This record gives sequence, C-alpha cells and structure tokens, in this order.
Amino acid sequence: MLELLTIFIDNMLPVLAIAAIGVVLRRRLHVEPAMVSRMMFYVFAPALAFDAVFTSDISGADFLRVYIGTLALMAAVGAIAFLFLRGLNASVLARHRVNPREFATTLVATFVFNGANFGLSIVSFAFGEEALTYAVIIYIAGSTVAWTLGPYVSSSGAASMLKSLESILRTPVVYALALALALKAAGISELPPALSRSSQLLADASIPLMLVLLGLQLGAFRKPDRWLLLISGTAIRLLLAPLIAIAFASLLSLEGAARAAFILQAGMPTAVLTLILAYEFDTDRDLALNLIMTTTLLSPISLTVLIYLLQNGIV
Repeated sequence: MLELLTIFIDNMLPVLAIAAIGVVLRRRLHVEPAMVSRMMFYVFAPALAFDAVFTSDISGADFLRVYIGTLALMAAVGAIAFLFLRGLNASVLARHRVNPREFATTLVATFVFNGANFGLSIVSFAFGEEALTYAVIIYIAGSTVAWTLGPYVSSSGAASMLKSLESILRTPVVYALALALALKAAGISELPPALSRSSQLLADASIPLMLVLLGLQLGAFRKPDRWLLLISGTAIRLLLAPLIAIAFASLLSLEGAARAAFILQAGMPTAVLTLILAYEFDTDRDLALNLIMTTTLLSPISLTVLIYLLQNGIV
C-alpha cells in the first residue's frame, strides 16, 4: 500500500496539480482553451514529436512495431466496445435503448485515448525519457486513428473514410514526425544549435502546457447522468484496454521501455477530441464531456496500480 501511495504522489499528483491550475484559470479568470489548444496543435505538439523522434535511438523496426501495434490495439478496443453496445441494446436488462448519438459518442470515447495531455507526462515521470519517445509514437499513431475512424464513427458513416483521411494531412504533428524520420534516414544526427535548442525548448514546454490545457477543458464539467453508458465506457477505457494491450505487447515482443509505454498509454482516460467530434458531428456533447471527466478523475487510481504492476515486472 505504501508503494502504491508513493507511485501516486510521485507520478500522478504533479499531473493533477498542473491540470488543477487550468481548472482554476477557466473558472476564476475565464480563460478559454481555444487559443491554447491552437498553440498546442500548431506549435508545441509538433515540436515535441520532432524532438522526441529525432533525438532517439529507436530503430525503424521498433518504430513500426509500436506504431502498427497501436493501430491494431485501438481497432480491437473499438470492435469490442461496438459489440458490447450492440449487445446492450439487445439486452432485456437495459431500460432504455442506446440511441445513435449516444452509441457513437460512447464508442469513440472507448478507443480515443488521451495519449498527449495525460499520457506523455505520466509515462515520462514513471519510466523516463526512453519510454517518453515510445509514448510520443503511440500518441501519433493514436491521433491517426482518432482523426480518421473518429469522424467516421461520429458521423455514423456519413463522413467518408477518404475525407477522414484528409484530416490527417492537416495535422502538423504528422509533418514534424515525417521530417524527423527523413533527417534520420539521411544520416543527419545533429542540427545547428539554433534549431536544436529551439525545438528542445518548445518540446520541454509542451507537456506542462498540455496539462494546463486539459484543466481548461475540464473546467466545463457538468453533472453526470446515463450511468450505464458512463460506467461501461469507463470500464472499457481504463480496465479492458490495458488488458488487451498486455496481450498485444506480448504478441509484438515489446520489452522494457517500449512495453511499459505501450501498456500505460492504453490505460489513459478518454481524450478531449471526443468532445470536439461531438460538436463537429452533433453527437451527445454532455455524454462526451462526462465520459472525459469520469475517466480522467478515476484514471489516477487505475494508472497507479498499472504503474506498480509494470515497475515490478508483474505484467
């Protein structure tokens, strides 16, 4: 129990404290997250992706294993959630049928995880810089699925997959990743100090800014309802997803920092992107926000246990 408490204080408490600053800024000073979000999207997240990949010693084979493994993991979690929600609609235990808007919102909330705001900081605190690099790759792979399958599901198929894929081309972090890989492939191991120091400074600032942004976004929390969907979505996101990740990590022969980052990222709470998609495609916004808030508030407990299991080699 003492070790679990230490893990929580050392790894989770700093994250929650910084996010709490964002909540206070939103509720007391009425700071809106829109501008911070745009800064993160166009500047800080791409800088972090570039710096983490360019300065790492990860091989191309390891990169592909982690990237493709993340795509497969999210597809598996989404498929299981889809079957569960279909079964819930058919169950005699369900008092009310899950309408299409609730179905799409809950489904997206199960496979779109917060690999950025929450994931990168926690992986870095718990397992260090090497694991952080893998966590960035997982975050980018997760973004690929989130910006393709997410819009497709949210629109109930009305948005074509081709159009969803086009959104990836408007994501700066993809180009930052491509640039880092191209430079490494060309044998360039160092950049001029002016460039390397600039990217490093932006990368170092990105994680705390991500946490403040998370707090700003969570400052709009509303009273939860629809408990069956809330409990189901939370259980899939926080409990089932990391269990599936453990199996996938073994299949992919991931070890050390790569294994820790892969499994820990899988247990992250629902991403705020779920709410963005709810606004964009008119799914259930209140349910999306409640799923984000509930998984975020409960994740420190599940992640503390998961970190303990990983650090002691139990999983």
